Amino acid sequence: MHTSIVKILGAKAVDFKPTDGSGRHYDHVQLFCQIPMDLSQGNAIGNGCETFNWQDSANIALLRKFKQSDFPLEAKITFDMVTSGKGVKYVVCDVELPQPTKVP
Repeated sequence: MHTSIVKILGAKAVDFKPTDGSGRHYDHVQLFCQIPMDLSQGNAIGNGCETFNWQDSANIALLRKFKQSDFPLEAKITFDMVTSGKGVKYVVCDVELPQPTKVP
């Protein structure tokens, strides 16, 4: 497992079962995170946005404790890497969020 501090720019809950008879169930929160660009080739600068899936769409409730103005927010993400044999995918195992700001 790997741990990284990232800026979460936003998030979206996904809970979807396609009607194609596949039996699939997509149930996660998409975390849109700011990630530094690969500077090693000399043709990029700045940051990009990568999407990580945090299992269980109910996790969006943890992010709703924050106000719109709290974003982007820094969080510690623990993830694992898996492969299909063709490519690598990151699976978020844990997200440590900061304490939300108190609403007066």
